[in-house]
Amino acid sequence: MQLPYTFLTEMPLHSHLQVQLRLLGADPSRGLPDAQAWAQLLTHISARYDEQEEQLVLLQRSQQRAADENADLCAELNLSQARLSSLLSLSADWIWEQDADLRFNYVSGGAFDVAGVEPPSLIGRRRFFGNDREVTPEALAGHEADIAGRRAFRDFDSRLTRPDGVVRWIRISGEPVFDDSGHFKGYRGVGRDITDATLAQQRVERLASFDSLTGLPNRNLFLTELERSLARARRTTQNCAVCFIDLDRFKTINDTLGHDAGDELLTVMAQRLRGALRASDLVARHGGDEFVVLLEGGGDAGDLAAVAHKLLAAMREPLLLRDRVFHLSGSIGLSVFPDDADDAPTLLAHADAAMYLAKERGKNKLQFYTSDLAEQAARQFMLESELRLALARDELVLHYQPRMDLKSGRLCGAEALLRWNHPTRGLVGPAEFIALAEERGLIVQIGRWVMHAACRQMQQWRAQGLAAQPVAINLSAMQFASDGLVDDLLEAMTRHQVSASDIEVEITESALMADPELANEVLQRLASLGVKIAIDDFGTGYSSLSYLKRFPAQTVKIDRSFIHGLPGDQDDVIITQAVIAMAHSLGLSVVAEGVELESQLALLRELGCDEVQGYLFARPMPAAELALRLAPIQTSAHRC
Repeated sequence: MQLPYTFLTEMPLHSHLQVQLRLLGADPSRGLPDAQAWAQLLTHISARYDEQEEQLVLLQRSQQRAADENADLCAELNLSQARLSSLLSLSADWIWEQDADLRFNYVSGGAFDVAGVEPPSLIGRRRFFGNDREVTPEALAGHEADIAGRRAFRDFDSRLTRPDGVVRWIRISGEPVFDDSGHFKGYRGVGRDITDATLAQQRVERLASFDSLTGLPNRNLFLTELERSLARARRTTQNCAVCFIDLDRFKTINDTLGHDAGDELLTVMAQRLRGALRASDLVARHGGDEFVVLLEGGGDAGDLAAVAHKLLAAMREPLLLRDRVFHLSGSIGLSVFPDDADDAPTLLAHADAAMYLAKERGKNKLQFYTSDLAEQAARQFMLESELRLALARDELVLHYQPRMDLKSGRLCGAEALLRWNHPTRGLVGPAEFIALAEERGLIVQIGRWVMHAACRQMQQWRAQGLAAQPVAINLSAMQFASDGLVDDLLEAMTRHQVSASDIEVEITESALMADPELANEVLQRLASLGVKIAIDDFGTGYSSLSYLKRFPAQTVKIDRSFIHGLPGDQDDVIITQAVIAMAHSLGLSVVAEGVELESQLALLRELGCDEVQGYLFARPMPAAELALRLAPIQTSAHRC
């Protein structure tokens, strides 16, 4: 079959088919020559269709694989996004982004704990807290400089206050973002809450500069501030002063009530000292029971003394501690720049030396530094060394001052008084070394020696056939508060076979009133041994009738400061008369100390005083001399 050429000419043949017809010898413009050529053409077209159908199938399969891979990729991407979102929500850190106008366009959930608000509320803002207008032009100019230099920022720390008042510290790290053309698109970075770390660092720094117990600056910070104060004083030609403060009898409280009570006492005293000072002054804990005060621009000596006496008054206020009332005090040494020293360590050392002199002069005092104190401090150091040797070398001795019964006029006892038989200085009185012994912790050992020496001497008098009168032994406040006092006294009486009725212990009123409850416990234990108890220096402390009635004492000794004014000082007369009347009403006998004049003796006899002691009758004397005044045992000497 031969198709007309018009069939071919009218068909819109593809160029590829036209090429194939020519290869078969047919001219597409005239039609196919015969059926064979046409058959060949159809076979070729069919093959091409099959090939295209196969390619189409392959393409469809490829598209399906791509779709499947895309679906897997989307699923993996969604999983990664979910994982990242979960991790960001759990992390204390947070991710943030800002646009070119420095406004947040993304903040992860980790910022909630810091901001106190949901992250979406931060979108569009420039700041976490406060007003966006607080972003100053200077800050924006700084950003522009960072952008121009393409600089990242690292570890930018900031203190933020949340709307609810909670203060947080954050650390930010970030870097600028640029597009392919180099245009600035904003910032992205990481934020971290460093509040706990910052507070911990502040605690470490505070421990390095402040006392953990009292909250006061410590020695290191005080020295730093003192150096700065001295530098300012040099520029302004003003003075400044240092007060060195030591609490009197603190060791007694610490040893008897325990360190917790001692810590409580130090805390109270720190508050008192701080409350007694001006805002420009600085008080610090130097260590133990020592405090130091910096008085900047303190003024003249009168102004400085006024501040120091205010501190002394604050420390003297009665203190309620563990349901007990204590009466404590402090001693203050004061040195002044530039008169006493030109540098901080020396100024502090001079104030320390002055404080020790204040203690030696009776405590509860202010002492200004003087140029001879350095030499005196050296002497004190040497004296301490010699005193320690004196105990080992048995250089301590006892002298005895008799007491006289006013009714009978006879010897009725004696007070044992400590002396130091110094190898080069001769006989040294207690005023020169007792305060030092107390400060250096030697007084308990010395007191124990006194007990044994007095008991041994009474034993010797009896061996000589003499009727020894009761001997009074003085107890220091530190010795009285020591745990071993009663055992030490009992051991001395037992070893030397001395009766308790031959011993009288004297304790000052101020030592008793430092802790009346504890004092009563100790006195009751002493009374249970059978020894007599006398309250010494009566009238100088803070005792009340309620406590005096409870103490198991038999005797009160009127302080010599009241006797000295008799009979001319009417106030001393009234006080002495009142003490005698009160003591008698409580069944106590009265001893007047320091009697030196016949007129004093006459008045005391008129007022009804029981016993007297003083230079009018006898000075303190060695044991051998007192033995000459003791009656033989056979005569049964009168006893009080």
